[in-house]
Amino acid sequence: MQQTIIVDNDISIRPTLMSDAPLIFDAFSTQGNYLRQWLPIAADFNTLDDVCDYVEHCEYEGIDSYSVIYNGQFAGHISLKSVSYMCHIAELGYWLTKPLLSRGIMTRSVQALINQIFTKTATNRLVIKCAVGNERSRRIPIRLNFKLEGVERDGEMSADGHYNDLEVFSLLKREYIDMNNKFENR
Repeated sequence: MQQTIIVDNDISIRPTLMSDAPLIFDAFSTQGNYLRQWLPIAADFNTLDDVCDYVEHCEYEGIDSYSVIYNGQFAGHISLKSVSYMCHIAELGYWLTKPLLSRGIMTRSVQALINQIFTKTATNRLVIKCAVGNERSRRIPIRLNFKLEGVERDGEMSADGHYNDLEVFSLLKREYIDMNNKFENR
């Protein structure tokens, strides 16, 4: 399903390219503390080669990995992980560079990707997991009408080696359709 998605005049999301690896590495090397706090993968991004291996792994494994582009500049990343094609379930993960926080960039990007997923694939259930305490991240599924299902205890090890409990949010295709029908009938 990977294709470029135009979110609005300022934002697009496109498949992550190998040429994005230096930009991703730069984000992790200059904003390490901010990103390491919540992202386990930050522990694996110690060199540019590590990031290149990640991009190559995503491509080889068929993981949908997107670069978020804001006003022509790399702004962050979204991936579809833990995809079960048989069960029609996917999990979304995302991060945004610190200078671009609080502009709605990631919320709009995730919303555009959700639209593509539910209209172009057989996916029935989308999941977003946010570390307890990561308020910025948890606002996104709440804004997009995901339902909080509960907390996955010690659900993820952070880059610094401690375990984070994860709030598990989900959105079902029928809920997405109902929301769009209500919006269109206004």
